[in-house]
Amino acid sequence: MAMKKIAGDCNRDDCPAIYTSGGEVVVQGMLLTATEGMSFSEGEVAVTIPRHLIEEAARALGR
Repeated sequence: MAMKKIAGDCNRDDCPAIYTSGGEVVVQGMLLTATEGMSFSEGEVAVTIPRHLIEEAARALGR
Protein backbone atom coordinates (compact mmCIF):
# COMPACT_ATOMS: atom_id res chain seq x y z
CA MET A 1 0.00 0.00 0.00
CA ALA A 2 1.58 3.31 -1.10
CA MET A 3 1.13 6.03 1.50
CA LYS A 4 1.01 9.78 0.85
CA LYS A 5 1.67 12.06 3.85
CA ILE A 6 -1.02 14.76 3.97
CA ALA A 7 -0.22 16.23 7.40
CA GLY A 8 2.76 15.98 9.72
CA ASP A 9 4.77 17.66 12.45
CA CYS A 10 8.22 17.08 10.91
CA ASN A 11 10.01 15.73 7.85
CA ARG A 12 11.18 12.49 9.49
CA ASP A 13 9.23 9.22 9.49
CA ASP A 14 8.96 8.95 13.30
CA CYS A 15 6.74 11.98 14.00
CA PRO A 16 2.96 12.35 14.37
CA ALA A 17 1.47 12.30 10.88
CA ILE A 18 -1.58 11.50 8.80
CA TYR A 19 -1.30 9.54 5.57
CA THR A 20 -3.76 8.52 2.86
CA SER A 21 -3.82 5.65 0.40
CA GLY A 22 -6.82 5.33 -1.87
CA GLY A 23 -9.87 5.69 0.35
CA GLU A 24 -8.03 4.87 3.59
CA VAL A 25 -6.55 7.24 6.20
CA VAL A 26 -3.68 6.13 8.45
CA VAL A 27 -2.71 8.01 11.63
CA GLN A 28 0.78 7.77 13.15
CA GLY A 29 1.29 8.96 16.71
CA MET A 30 2.33 8.08 20.23
CA LEU A 31 0.69 4.96 21.66
CA LEU A 32 -2.00 5.91 24.15
CA THR A 33 -1.56 3.98 27.39
CA ALA A 34 -4.23 5.60 29.59
CA THR A 35 -7.46 4.44 27.97
CA GLU A 36 -10.08 4.85 30.70
CA GLY A 37 -13.53 4.62 29.16
CA MET A 38 -12.23 3.05 25.95
CA SER A 39 -12.23 -0.60 24.93
CA PHE A 40 -10.45 -2.22 22.02
CA SER A 41 -10.89 -5.32 19.93
CA GLU A 42 -7.92 -7.61 19.43
CA GLY A 43 -5.32 -5.92 17.25
CA GLU A 44 -6.62 -2.39 17.83
CA VAL A 45 -4.67 0.41 19.51
CA ALA A 46 -5.13 4.14 20.02
CA VAL A 47 -2.59 6.85 19.26
CA THR A 48 -2.47 10.53 20.12
CA ILE A 49 -1.71 13.31 17.66
CA PRO A 50 -1.94 17.09 17.90
CA ARG A 51 -5.39 18.45 16.98
CA HIS A 52 -3.92 20.74 14.33
CA LEU A 53 -2.87 17.68 12.29
CA ILE A 54 -6.52 16.69 11.87
CA GLU A 55 -7.31 20.22 10.71
CA GLU A 56 -4.32 20.17 8.30
CA ALA A 57 -5.40 16.78 6.92
CA ALA A 58 -8.96 18.03 6.41
CA ARG A 59 -7.64 20.99 4.41
CA ALA A 60 -5.40 18.68 2.35
CA LEU A 61 -8.43 16.50 1.58
CA GLY A 62 -10.44 19.57 0.54
CA ARG A 63 -12.83 19.51 3.51
